Amino acid sequence: MRDRHTAGVPARTPTSPRRRTQAERLEISGRALLTAAAQLIAEKGWEATSAAEIGRRAGYSRAMVDARFGGKDALLDTLISTEFEQRLGPPVDPDARGLDVLLGFFDHMRRLHDEDPRFLESMFIMNFDATKRAAALRPRLSAWLEDVFAGWETALRRGLEDGSVRPGTDPARVTRDVAAAVLGICYGWVMLPERFDFPTELDEVRRRFLRECATQA
Repeated sequence: MRDRHTAGVPARTPTSPRRRTQAERLEISGRALLTAAAQLIAEKGWEATSAAEIGRRAGYSRAMVDARFGGKDALLDTLISTEFEQRLGPPVDPDARGLDVLLGFFDHMRRLHDEDPRFLESMFIMNFDATKRAAALRPRLSAWLEDVFAGWETALRRGLEDGSVRPGTDPARVTRDVAAAVLGICYGWVMLPERFDFPTELDEVRRRFLRECATQA
């Protein structure tokens, strides 16, 4: 029985949830499949991961991988371009000092570890998979690494010009030294996490780089 305060007021009916648009459904399924692929790469590597496993992990069928991306290899290409390259590559301020550009890389990697170590691990394992001569992802990741290292050299040369990098610094040699140290940390952290603490080791390489290359105030 309705009381006098509600007399004449139509009864409310539960609000139906808004139906997602096709674009929203595609975004959700695509994100789920990419996340599942990254997780499986961290667990077993890309070559040992099947499209069916990716679909199941994401809550879909194998057919969804084909429907959404056109196949496992095409999913990998999207994973590299949208997750690997965009997330691992920090944005570069065109007006930043050369020294700060390279320091920004260290700081970006540290943030990624703090925010999502699982993602970072999967990206490193993907790199290790690419060392196989016949690996499908080898050419793409090799080209990406070349671009990263070329960017470091460019930043160091800019630093020599703007005075943030110590005169006499050899950009090519420093790039090789930093690259070797960082890649070694990545491998050690994945293989022996109890011995290699990623943030600690990365911070040490950063400090060493500053001692050797930064202009003294």
